[in-house]
Amino acid sequence: MERKFRRLSLAFALCMAAAVVPAQTARQYYDRGVEKQRRADYYGAGEDFHEALRINASYADAWFGLAQVTYELDDYDLALTYLDNAEKYARDKLEIQNLRGLTYIALNRLDDARAVFGAMLKKAPNDVNARFGLAELDLFAGRYDAAKSRYADALKRQADNRKALLSLALLSAETGNDRAAQDYVQQALYYHGADAQVHYLAAYLAARAGNLDEAERRARAAVQIDGDFVKAYVLLASVLFAQARYDEVIDIGDYLIARDRDTVSAWYLKGLCQVGQGNDEAAIATWTTALTIDEHDEVMRAALELLVMRTTQVEDARRAQWAAYHLKKGRDYARLFMGEEARYEYQRALKINPNDARARDEFAALLSQVGLNELYLQQLKFISEHERAPDGGDADDAERYRKIRMADTIEAYDSLLKYSLNNAWDIDPFYLDKTRWHVGLYYTDSPVQLLHSEVEHISAEMIQDIFTGVAITSVEVRNHPVSGYGEAFRLAREGGMDYFVLLTVDETEREVAMNAVVYSARTGVELTRFNLFRTGNDKYASVLRSFRRNLLAMLPVRGKIIARSVNEVLVDIGKVEGMTENTVLDVIKAGAVRTKDSTVGVEFSRDALLGTITVKRVGEEIAQGTLRQKGFYDRVNVGDEVLVKSMPAPAGTAADTAPAADEDGKPVAGKGTDEKDARSTAERLGLVRTPAILEIIRSIK
Repeated sequence: MERKFRRLSLAFALCMAAAVVPAQTARQYYDRGVEKQRRADYYGAGEDFHEALRINASYADAWFGLAQVTYELDDYDLALTYLDNAEKYARDKLEIQNLRGLTYIALNRLDDARAVFGAMLKKAPNDVNARFGLAELDLFAGRYDAAKSRYADALKRQADNRKALLSLALLSAETGNDRAAQDYVQQALYYHGADAQVHYLAAYLAARAGNLDEAERRARAAVQIDGDFVKAYVLLASVLFAQARYDEVIDIGDYLIARDRDTVSAWYLKGLCQVGQGNDEAAIATWTTALTIDEHDEVMRAALELLVMRTTQVEDARRAQWAAYHLKKGRDYARLFMGEEARYEYQRALKINPNDARARDEFAALLSQVGLNELYLQQLKFISEHERAPDGGDADDAERYRKIRMADTIEAYDSLLKYSLNNAWDIDPFYLDKTRWHVGLYYTDSPVQLLHSEVEHISAEMIQDIFTGVAITSVEVRNHPVSGYGEAFRLAREGGMDYFVLLTVDETEREVAMNAVVYSARTGVELTRFNLFRTGNDKYASVLRSFRRNLLAMLPVRGKIIARSVNEVLVDIGKVEGMTENTVLDVIKAGAVRTKDSTVGVEFSRDALLGTITVKRVGEEIAQGTLRQKGFYDRVNVGDEVLVKSMPAPAGTAADTAPAADEDGKPVAGKGTDEKDARSTAERLGLVRTPAILEIIRSIK
C-alpha cells in the first residue's frame, strides 16, 4: 500500500512539473531560428522555422524566414514555394517581393526579377531594396556605372544605409577609384563602427589597395566585435600570410580548426605557411587531411599535387593514394565516353604515380580507342619494361593472365605496325625534338584573395604542368609575380619566347573565371584574349583544359623535314597534330619563320618559300609526302620547316595536346575554340556569370 502511494505521488509530481514547464510557442521557435540565422546556422534555423510552422501553419514571418535560409542554401525553387506561402498571409510585405526578385536572379529569370523590382518601386518609390535588386541586374550585365547610380540613389534616401555605402565602396575600388572607395568606407565606419561586417569589408578593401597594416587593424577589429566571424579570421590570416608572418597564420588556423574541423580555408592557409617555412612534409600532411574533409577543393588539391611532384620520390608509396582521386574520375569519364576529360584525369594520375601499371594500361586503351595505336603500343612496352616481375607465386591468377594478355597484345601490335612509316624510314619518334613554340606565362601580385591565396601562382604552375605532355609547345612560368606588362614583355623577349601571357583568376564559391591576355613576345602587341568561365563540379580542371585548348588553337602546326629520298620527304608531324592525306604543307627555309607583328599566325619572305609538300601517308608522329619544288634549283634540305597551308578535312585522331592552327593562326583540325569552348562562356552555358564583386555585395545584410 505504501509503495503504491509513492508511485501515485511521483506521477502527480511529474504532472505538476509538466504543467509548470509549458511547451514552446511558435514565436519562441521563430526567435530561436532568427538567432541561428544571424550566426549563419541555416540548417538549424530552418529546423526552428519548421517547428514554428508546425504549431502555426499561417505564421507568415516563419514562412519568410524559411525562404531566406533556403535561399542561402541555394535551393531557389523551394525558396519560391516558401515565398508563395509567406505571401498568402502577408501579401503587402515588400521584403517578400525583394527576396522573390533576388531568387529570380539566382534562377537566371532576369526579366521576372526586373518586373518584381519595378513593381516594388511603383508601390514604394523610396524603397531602397528594389534599387539594390536592380543594381544586381546591372552588375550581371556588366553595367557598373549604372549599378553605382542605383546605390547612390538609395543613399540619397538613406544617408547611413550600410549596404549602399559598402556597395559603393566596393564598386569604386573595382573601377579604380580608390579615393572614392576610401571615402565610402569612412562613412560606413562613422555610421556603423560597431558592425563587424563593416570592418571586415574595410579590411578587404585596404588589402586590395595594398595597405596591409590598415587591413590587419580592420580585420582584428572585426573578430573582436564578433568572435564567431570565421570569414574575418580567414581574411586576417590571409593578410598576415601576405606579410610572410607564417607562425601567426598557423596559430589562427589551428584556432579555427579546433573550433570547427571543417573550416577548410584554415587548413589551406596553414599548408601554404608550412610551405613558406620550408616544412614540405607538414604541408603535405595538412592538405592531405583537409582533402578528406572536402575532396572537391580543386585549388588545394592542385597545390598538394604540385608539392608532391616537386618534393617526394617517384617510388613514394603515398603517391598511389594521391593519384586515386584522378584515377576514379578518369574511369567515371571513360564510362561516359568523355574522352578528353578521361585522358586528362588519367594523365594527372600518372603524373602523380607513374608506376601504376594498371592505370597506364587503362590510359593506353583510351589512346587505342581514338586510333593512336603506335602510342598505345609505346605505353604497353613501357609497362612491360618497368613493371616488376611477380615474386614467385605471389601474383594471383588474374594478374598473371593480365600480363600474358599484355605480352600477346604487344606481339600482335608489333606485327600490325611492321609496315608503319616508323619502320619504313627507320625512325623512332620518341627521340624526335618536336618543340617549336615557347610561351612565357606571367601573373601579377594580386590583392589578398577571399578564397584561395596564391591562386594565380598555383594556376600558372598547373598550366605549366599540363603542358609538359605537349611535345611541340613549351610553357615557362616565373616563380614570382611580375610588376606588370612591362616586366613580362622584357622577360619574354630576353628569354626568346614566341608569345607571353598575362594571367588573372577570379573565384567565387560557385564559379571560376580565368582571363588570359596573349601578346607577341617580339613586338609586345596584344594578339588575343581568353575569357574562360566554368561553374559546377570540376570547374577548375575544366577551365585549365579550356585554357590549354584555346592556346593550342592559335598556335600553327609547325614541323620540319627529318628525312628525304629524292622527292619523297618525311616530316615530324602526324595524326596527333591533325595531319590527313592531301594536306598541303609550305616548305620554309630553316630559321625564316617568325611570328606576325600584330596578329596570330606566322610569316616568312617570298624568297624563304622553297616549295610545297602534299601529304600522302600519315603516321601518328610523322607523315610522308611528295615534294614540289619552287623554282629550278633544288634548295630543300633536311631541317627546313613546314607549315600547314591547307587541309581537306579535320583529323579525327588529333590529340588534345597539339597545336591546331594553320600558318595564319586559324584552326585547321576541328579543335581549339570549337563548339565545346564556345560553350565555355557564361552566356553559351545558359548561365549568367556572377561577378566576384557581386558575391561580396550579396553577403552584405
